[in-house]
Amino acid sequence: MTTLSRSLTRPLSAVALLGAAGILLAACASPAAEPAADRDFGTPVVGEIPEGILAGTTLTYAGPGGIFQEGQDEAIWQPFATASGATMQMDAFDSGKLKAMVDGGNVVWDIVDTSQVDTARGCGTLYEKIDRSLIDTSELPEGTITDECMIPNVMYGFVIAYNTEAFGDNPPKSAADFFDTEKFPGKRTVPQTTYVDPQNLEFPLLADGVDLDNLQPEHIDQAIAKYESLGSDMIAWSTGAQAQQQLESGEAVMGFVWSGRGYGAAEAGAPIAPVWDEWLVAIDSTAIPKGAKDPAASHAAINYFLGAEQQAGMTELNSMSPVNVNAEPQVDDVLAEWLASTRFETGHVPNFDFWVENYDAMSDAWAKWVTGA
Repeated sequence: MTTLSRSLTRPLSAVALLGAAGILLAACASPAAEPAADRDFGTPVVGEIPEGILAGTTLTYAGPGGIFQEGQDEAIWQPFATASGATMQMDAFDSGKLKAMVDGGNVVWDIVDTSQVDTARGCGTLYEKIDRSLIDTSELPEGTITDECMIPNVMYGFVIAYNTEAFGDNPPKSAADFFDTEKFPGKRTVPQTTYVDPQNLEFPLLADGVDLDNLQPEHIDQAIAKYESLGSDMIAWSTGAQAQQQLESGEAVMGFVWSGRGYGAAEAGAPIAPVWDEWLVAIDSTAIPKGAKDPAASHAAINYFLGAEQQAGMTELNSMSPVNVNAEPQVDDVLAEWLASTRFETGHVPNFDFWVENYDAMSDAWAKWVTGA
């Protein structure tokens, strides 16, 4: 779902950017007035904002674009604007642009959607530390806050998606099954994106029985070697759209993909089902750029964003899983089968401490494999 490289980057390869007019509006916004000194947001209650408290304030949210961000804008940000009195603008997130803003002391974004690795690596330098007293996190799933600069944005899964017609009553059930080409013959599609998510490497290690809570640097090469062991049965996807097409067409009978892309194939009518017995949790980070002009307003907006009603409405519009445990989106049976949030307790949350510490080694090894260098 999510850039070009992940040296503090947010993926744009799977992004359909927002309309040029909307982006231009955000990029060319006039400098904001100083925040009113007499605002009182009160004790935060998730999903709520004092009526009209941000009248005259303009906030900009930079996200991944496409139907993902359009759904968030319609379900969350425009209702927030109506309730708070703020003007809410959309822009497309780009890590290079963020760094240039921060380095130049001219930050025009107020809230961004990025990756957990990004916020962990850039906490305190590119991103502000979140003041937890200003956000009601009581309805977030336990374990979804992974560093001091992030609040969960959306949830999805890295899952096995398989062709039900190919395997009938004997479907794959585990990461090990994915790599067992004798028992489950056919082409597999695996990620070869220009950036690397930790889940991409933990999945093959899971198949090898590695203790993911006790990772070592040598496991990076082991993970790539596991993919290579698929030989001619492996094909690759570099974008989510490509992964979905490979599943829909039958070019791959199985894939390790983002749950949203597996859902896309199933929604299009392909006989594709997910494996939830072993899956890896993915959560985007909501973050406040370092030097944002009105941090109190940014915190209040994030607090509203997390509301159960808002999160449910988002899911109904963009199919992403909510991060509020009380959200009850009204979805059809196909989408219900692919929602990660209802299965969060069974998923594995990546070992971010290890991957942040070993980010350069992970990124370098991945790039060499993907490019064949």
